[in-house]
Amino acid sequence: MNLPTFYLIKVKEIKNNIYFLDNGGLRAVLNIGGLNFSLMSEKEQEIIIGQFKNFLDGLEFPVEVLILSRLENINDYLKILHLRLEQETEPLIKFQLEEYISFLEDYLENHKIMKKIFYVIVPYDSVSIGLGVKSKIKGAVDEDVEVKINQLEIRVSYVQESLLSIGLSVERLTDQELVKLLFELYNPNLRWGQIPNKIIEKLSESI
Repeated sequence: MNLPTFYLIKVKEIKNNIYFLDNGGLRAVLNIGGLNFSLMSEKEQEIIIGQFKNFLDGLEFPVEVLILSRLENINDYLKILHLRLEQETEPLIKFQLEEYISFLEDYLENHKIMKKIFYVIVPYDSVSIGLGVKSKIKGAVDEDVEVKINQLEIRVSYVQESLLSIGLSVERLTDQELVKLLFELYNPNLRWGQIPNKIIEKLSESI
C-alpha cells in the first residue's frame, strides 16, 4: 500500500526553530559550512582531526550528520556577471568578463555542478515514562515541554560551540528554513534553494 508523503513526515509542529515530533521528541538542525581541508598543511589537518575527535568523544547524546548532494544552480551568479559586464567600461576587464562568462556557459552545457550540504541534527527525546503526556494538573504539560526545550538548547549550545572552535561555520535553521528543508527533501526533482518564498510562507502558516 502506497501512503501519501504526508504520512511519512513525523513532524507535528515547527516553532522556536525546533521540529516537534509526533512521539514527543524534539530536533534542532544546524547548517555546517565546510573547510578547505585539502589546502591545509599536514599539521593543521592533524589539529582539525584531533579537535573533531575530541568533539565526538565529548558527546553524551547521539547526533545525526545529514549530507546532501544537490545540483548547484548558478543562474543568479551568471545574472550578476552579465549585469557587471553591462556596467563595465574598462576594455580589458570587459574582455576578461566576456571570456569568463562564455567559459561558464559552455561548461554548464556539458557538465553538472554538484554541491555538498552538511547538517547536524541535535535530538532530545523523553527520558522518563510520562514526560510530556497530558496531565489533569493545569500547566503540567507546558512545564514538561519547557524542560525538554531547555535540555535541547543545552545540547545545541554544546554542539555549536564545539564546531565553532574547530573553525567551522554553524547556522541554526529557523522555522521557515526547517519547513523549506522538509519540502526540498521530499521534492528532490526541484532545484535546491530555488523554491519561491511564497510557497514556504504558505507552508509555514499551515503547520
